[in-house]
Amino acid sequence: MEPELLYGVGALLLLIALIWGVSRGRLKSRTAEAVSEEGTREIYQEPERFDDERREELKRAAESAEAAAEKRDKTDGA
Repeated sequence: MEPELLYGVGALLLLIALIWGVSRGRLKSRTAEAVSEEGTREIYQEPERFDDERREELKRAAESAEAAAEKRDKTDGA
């Protein structure tokens, strides 16, 4: 194979990876980001009070917000 062809294929794969990465970053809803920020703030301000139960509660809230955003995006795009 010619090296120029490999460079072209590599550049195309890099472009695809970049597009995928940017689109994945934009799927996160504002609600999920807010819940994540709240959890991070709690961990650093009061680490001894932040127990596993609270961590799981915030994780579930972020996941449900993300699922709702993805569902909303699918219905808007269809």
